[in-house]
Amino acid sequence: MLIEEDKIGLSRIKTHPKRLGIPLRRWGRNLISQCPFHAPEESSLFFYDSLGYWRYRCLQCGNDGDLVEFLMRSRFNGLDEKTARKEALDFWGASEADLKSEEENLHEKEIGGAKARVLECFVRYCHWAASKSESTAEFLKARGWDLAQAQIYGLGYYSGDPEPFYSYCLLSGLERHEVSFYLDNLDISHEPRLTIPARNSKGIVHSVYGRLLDNAGTPNSGEEPYISYASGPLDIPFNIQQDIDNPIVVEGFFDALTADLAGIPGVVSTMYQPFSRSHLYKLKSCGAEGITLVLRKETNRRNQELHVRKCLELAESEALKFKSIILPAGETVDTIVRAEGGDFLLNMIRNTEEDTMRTHRKSVLLQDIRENFNTAMSRDADSDVGFQLSNFPALTHALDGIQPGYYFLSSDPFGFKSYALSSFALDLVEGNPDAKVIYVALDSPRRQAFDRLVAMIAGVSEADVRKQNKDDSINEKIHAATQELIGFVKSDRLEIWEDTDTFKFNLLLKELQTELSEKQKLILIIDGMDHLRISDRGDIPDLNERRSSAAIDLYKELDIPVFISGSVTKDGDKLIGPRPYLRDADATFWIERKEDGALWLTVNLKNSGSTLYEANLLFSDKSYRMKEKEP
Repeated sequence: MLIEEDKIGLSRIKTHPKRLGIPLRRWGRNLISQCPFHAPEESSLFFYDSLGYWRYRCLQCGNDGDLVEFLMRSRFNGLDEKTARKEALDFWGASEADLKSEEENLHEKEIGGAKARVLECFVRYCHWAASKSESTAEFLKARGWDLAQAQIYGLGYYSGDPEPFYSYCLLSGLERHEVSFYLDNLDISHEPRLTIPARNSKGIVHSVYGRLLDNAGTPNSGEEPYISYASGPLDIPFNIQQDIDNPIVVEGFFDALTADLAGIPGVVSTMYQPFSRSHLYKLKSCGAEGITLVLRKETNRRNQELHVRKCLELAESEALKFKSIILPAGETVDTIVRAEGGDFLLNMIRNTEEDTMRTHRKSVLLQDIRENFNTAMSRDADSDVGFQLSNFPALTHALDGIQPGYYFLSSDPFGFKSYALSSFALDLVEGNPDAKVIYVALDSPRRQAFDRLVAMIAGVSEADVRKQNKDDSINEKIHAATQELIGFVKSDRLEIWEDTDTFKFNLLLKELQTELSEKQKLILIIDGMDHLRISDRGDIPDLNERRSSAAIDLYKELDIPVFISGSVTKDGDKLIGPRPYLRDADATFWIERKEDGALWLTVNLKNSGSTLYEANLLFSDKSYRMKEKEP
């Protein structure tokens, strides 16, 4: 049964649990007490205001209702229902005849007006719909919640079909045009979603968010995991409350909700938005004297550290105390509180020192040192740290795998450097199923890179790949190799880029950051560094210095392996230029064809002058794919 509108006015305006005269204590944003219906010694009775008025629910015996019903059942249970209801209404000092006018005036008095009334109606409708939705119950169960707990926070279910809701609105006295005006994004998605009401510090709903129930929202699904059904401010922290002296700022909705359900006071969420000055002002207006920022660990630790530093600067500019906590990899506030309990998180916060710019640098450094040690000790002694090159086992072992770094490769004859990088690219894709290679072809058209890779997979010449062959067996090999290359691209394991205006440094970096956010194990190969467009790095006058600095910045910013190739200057047997590449690269790869026709690969370490690896390579006379010669 839908919630009756004529009961809401009294419940919202005149009732509050503190008037019941029973022992209450604060539990997150809610109040908790002992349950008089099943076990007076058990504190499992929640009083909550998620629908715009106070209700009660026992999470053990399941009793629930509004506060009028609480009095009817707890104090007047010996009377018939009509008499008990009259006694309860008399207790609150109102009659049901007063309700309609009081209900109409409430929203006009409060900030939000008609919009708040529409959104409250949507929340109540979705609250009711959730009780009928099996998919909602399954989604919540997978996250460690049950429907009773979720409804304490007004979580609901929206099917994506607006017509039943429009009918409910008509019964509630709302016109269709009002609903369309204030719930202006109701038609943005027709997928079933969990609904999450967001309130301002006065408890008035300013937006309702929808979360997909099936963890979709990937780039290929066409649906965003979170949407807002009503246009509204994004800078009001979710779950914000009055009188929060030390708010705990987390990222996700369920991070805040799970912590609040565990009784942790003042937990708010930025709703996956970066913490900003606007968030800070709103928390400060609610009494914040200090901020604790709890973040999930990002792959790019450098970017995360810069973000925390900016947040620290914001807090210091407003004379607020500041703490920051980076959770262990793969953990969230939601998972930690469910596994360890609320006291575990609170103790973690208590044991964290307040940050200043100096102490922050120190704490980050200590955390990095410990993490570096723990990571090293978790690896098997016989394993390689980085990516595998399946056709270069000795090289892989010498480098301890292809790790994040800056590697420069050249050759004599010069064209062999493209065959070497193409061989590396195929080896990395074939031998590392969770990695992605981006091959940037700056020295040749992208079509030529296709031909080269297909020829290497098929074991035929590039000339064979470009036209139909009289030998059908060769055509079949080319077809199979082409399908394999297509498979690498479809599975997001390989991309081949060509020279365009987007390869200015700042645009290239932005594009790669997007790629890295979707594929954490990324390898970048730039074939033809001499042609990289870096006109936006005019602060460095020398062109080679500019390009080498760009390569270093890509490696440092992205923390991935970066291979580049370019031309070199030789003096006898010694490589002497371009000096920036030879100086800055972590390792220099030099491929040379000797007078006897043998092909040799030499790898020198940065600044040491020592040879890390030297080997005779085998290569196909047709495709020029390279591999180590077995000893």
